[in-house]
Amino acid sequence: MKNYLICSIEDDKDIGHIINLSLSKQGYEVKTFYDGESFLEFFKTTKPQMILLDMMLPGIQGKDILTEIRSKESNDDIEIIIISANRLTIDKVDGLDLGADDYIEKPFDVMELLSRVNSKYRRYQRKRIIETKYLKIDLDAHEVFKGDKKISLTNKELEIIEILARKEGKIVSRKELGETDPNSRALDMHIKAIRKKITDDEQEIIESFYGVGYKIN
Repeated sequence: MKNYLICSIEDDKDIGHIINLSLSKQGYEVKTFYDGESFLEFFKTTKPQMILLDMMLPGIQGKDILTEIRSKESNDDIEIIIISANRLTIDKVDGLDLGADDYIEKPFDVMELLSRVNSKYRRYQRKRIIETKYLKIDLDAHEVFKGDKKISLTNKELEIIEILARKEGKIVSRKELGETDPNSRALDMHIKAIRKKITDDEQEIIESFYGVGYKIN
């Protein structure tokens, strides 16, 4: 299996079934939703790697879902492909301006859909290895290297260093790093543990910004 979750939001059950079946045969994990409300409820606890979004849905509309997802920077890495019967150029432009990554017109060729999805999956695979000035992070292997030295991190430590590494040179807020209680010192303890493992006397790889967050140099 590809370990890559795709959420399909499509109110036409026949089209939804075709999308689910075609992508599942390619090894993707696919969740199908027939309205926006059920998807947003699922999205509260599970973040997919890709969303296939119909714009005309019962209840909450596709553009509202798109706007809500793109309103949070933490969702920027989710690929969103609009699949819509709206063929006017203005509809495509509006969808892309709202934050969609691609647009497929209905009726669509299944092979074209697979080609678009596979292309974005290949790009996702390349993102699974992150390299900064001092570190190389292999997310699939759960390995971090500083030069030739392999560094062992816990799941939470790896999650934190991944977020910092993806924004190398930029300050990452405490909230973005998973802090939910400002009175808790859990994040600071995780950072302290990471520093102990990756930092030597000559270089301070993770820099602190009091009350704001951290930055990886």
